[in-house]
Amino acid sequence: MIPRSAESLPMPIAYFHLVLREFGGEPGMRAAVLAGTDVSSQQLAEPGAEITVGQQFRQFQNIARLLPPGWGLRAGSGFHASTHGPVGFAAVSAPTLGDSLAVLARFGRVRVPYYLIESQRDERALTIFVKEFLALRQHERIPLLEMLMLSVQGMVESVLGRPMDRAHIDFSFPRPTYADHYADHFHASVRFDCPNTALVLPLEWLSLDCPLADPAMFEASLRELEALERRLEGGDYIAARVEHLLATSGDAGLSLDQVAARMRLSRRTLVRRLGNVGTSFRKLLEVHHRERAQKLLAEARLDIGEVGYRLGYRDPANFGRACRRWFGMSPTRCRRALREGG
Repeated sequence: MIPRSAESLPMPIAYFHLVLREFGGEPGMRAAVLAGTDVSSQQLAEPGAEITVGQQFRQFQNIARLLPPGWGLRAGSGFHASTHGPVGFAAVSAPTLGDSLAVLARFGRVRVPYYLIESQRDERALTIFVKEFLALRQHERIPLLEMLMLSVQGMVESVLGRPMDRAHIDFSFPRPTYADHYADHFHASVRFDCPNTALVLPLEWLSLDCPLADPAMFEASLRELEALERRLEGGDYIAARVEHLLATSGDAGLSLDQVAARMRLSRRTLVRRLGNVGTSFRKLLEVHHRERAQKLLAEARLDIGEVGYRLGYRDPANFGRACRRWFGMSPTRCRRALREGG
């Protein structure tokens, strides 16, 4: 599900364009790939145009319905450095591979705002973790992660000048039915059912000089990325991150202080930025509780008191008042209506 606040986040049209070109060669297929995206011919013809995350994901959802699993491998193998705009230009013009990966970790969200990329090193390796920003169904998230990791592989190998066969890639999803085809696309060893999606690289690779290092291009690309990054500090992006943190934190959600700490913002800054887009933490938490209540009340195995307790209501009367506010009826009547409607 795309968080409401993420629907309107801007992102470049480049990926949309490449996927359309790869899979929309026939007129009928092109129309099916474009269905419901509201991306115009003018946008497709305009260099550097932007679309929204919602439009991009509707295209991905169309592809997932039209093609058998494995299409992410085909799409991702067609990406190259210029596909990623200033992130790609900065990565290939950086002084070293370590600098390239630092660019990716800091600025990757400028190109794909539905991922957060973090890195961690120990005495032997650098691990690049992919944090998923959106809660998607498996048939949607798997091809996106495949495309992302193939893109990172391309950046790393542009510096190595050879396949990155000493690296390994972890995916946080089960082994797909077409996993035997991974060897045709990925040059590192691949593992499935891992706790996190990550790329692990030997630490000594970080000092390798980039063959296309260009200080002037690198600095210019960084300035452009910094300007683009500032746009993602706005309220819509912040609200979308709060929604994601609440959605992945369990039924009761998190407190304002907990969310602010996880986002590395002060409580006051978080409140102000949410207020700038006409919302508040309380409103977002209320929506989270209402959606979870609707799901939990539909489960016959849970009694009403347990549903309220899971949502953080220690007093059943408070949960009853909340249900009347959300649904206009008591928890018992709401459960009955959900069963009859189902």
